[in-house]
Amino acid sequence: MSARHASRLRTTLAAGVVAAAVVPVWAGPAAAEHLAPCSVSEVPGSEQLADTHSKDNPAFDRMHVEQAQELATGRGVKVAVIDSGVVALPGLARPTSVAVGGASAATTLSGHGTIVAGLIAGPRGVAPDAEVHDFKVYDSDTADIAQGQRPVTSAGIVAGIEAVLAAYPREKFDVVNISLAVPSPDAKLEAAVARLVDLPLVVVAAAGNAKEEGSDTGADKGTPGNDADVYPADYPGVLGVSATPPANEDPSTYVVPNADTDVSAPTLGAISLNATGQVCDVGEVATSWSTAEVSGILALLREEFPRETPRQLVARLEATTEGAGPIAQGTAHDPWAGAGVVQAYDALTRELAPGRQGKIESTVAETRTDAVAPPAPERIDLFSTPRAILLWSGLVAGSVLALAFMLRPLLRR
Repeated sequence: MSARHASRLRTTLAAGVVAAAVVPVWAGPAAAEHLAPCSVSEVPGSEQLADTHSKDNPAFDRMHVEQAQELATGRGVKVAVIDSGVVALPGLARPTSVAVGGASAATTLSGHGTIVAGLIAGPRGVAPDAEVHDFKVYDSDTADIAQGQRPVTSAGIVAGIEAVLAAYPREKFDVVNISLAVPSPDAKLEAAVARLVDLPLVVVAAAGNAKEEGSDTGADKGTPGNDADVYPADYPGVLGVSATPPANEDPSTYVVPNADTDVSAPTLGAISLNATGQVCDVGEVATSWSTAEVSGILALLREEFPRETPRQLVARLEATTEGAGPIAQGTAHDPWAGAGVVQAYDALTRELAPGRQGKIESTVAETRTDAVAPPAPERIDLFSTPRAILLWSGLVAGSVLALAFMLRPLLRR
């Protein structure tokens, strides 16, 4: 075992000790395995249920995250998280924690941001050695405005982006994760996003959940003929991420069709952290969580390819998805999955050479109707002249002999 992986193991064990389990009296041993769902309602000060002891992580298995972590863990990579705030927890590096846009810096009312951060860089996250920089922009999905609480708004996301822009000269972020969405375009949000994507970093945003309680977006449940409006994912330069259901389930149950979806990721069964510090299982197919997973994979790519541009990293991600891979120019995106389900190990190991602008060259056999086969080359006989002389000499000699034979009787007279 390498020193890096031994360090990760010690960190994980320490996190487990600090996050002590408190199991309700009615929970038997068999039930304890299922008592730790990831929940945005779990906040500091609330009762902490049992940690999950499951070693299975079907979401990460499908993306081959564990194999990818043998090559990279996100060390030295910085991910800015614009969300509901990230609670300081063992095993989760969080150098920056600020509240902007009127969100409370004193209290945490939602565990959403902590679950997102745990998926990105928690002890059992995609990139456990990456740093998470916390930019809190809202208090709760069910915020009490009369009490000064802030819900998710375009203005709040703008404030978070402005804070990231202000901190960038000092921190040099590699990835910005926005597991949030609003259903209407906003000129100020568009301008802020444009400034953000001009920086040498990758902006990752949720492509939109089907409308339900606690949804990321107010968009209605999607149908294949629709193209949902989901911002900031729909703005140019943003990597839009959808969520993939298990097996062959209908994605419209969970997410909206979005023509600006670039990639997707499975979320059911992923392991993260609640704001109480408890290790938890993701029990939802939701774009908040898939966005976080993709940000984690980008952190692995940034560590492995430190000299590449953000567009090159995204090109690697899209060219190695489960299924068809990169989408040909002029071809419509799959509104449910974009280029397909991301594959962490393939993205790190596939032999690709994307250009600085993210274009991967490929050769395609071309059939031209105006093409004519060239004439066959003329054969040159180096012995043609000597052979002709020899042939005629033989014919002449033969003729002379024949004539002499015929004239013999006459010559004897």
